[in-house]
Amino acid sequence: MITYSETADALYVQLQEAEVTKVTPIDDARIVDYAADGSVVGVEFLGASSGVDLRDIPERGRLEEMIKNLRFSIAV
Repeated sequence: MITYSETADALYVQLQEAEVTKVTPIDDARIVDYAADGSVVGVEFLGASSGVDLRDIPERGRLEEMIKNLRFSIAV
């Protein structure tokens, strides 16, 4: 599931339905949510209208497939 808040300019890509037990900021614009088993639950991209940076993001290929047809530019 993908959600975008125009007000916050935040894009959230959910990869699975699971309880988030760990939140890890990659930097000021990218935050990864993890489940208890270490799998990625989802990734939040702040400032998404300026582009989505997938470098150093776990599940990068899967995320790119999910958002490639959206209006956001992607850096990989």
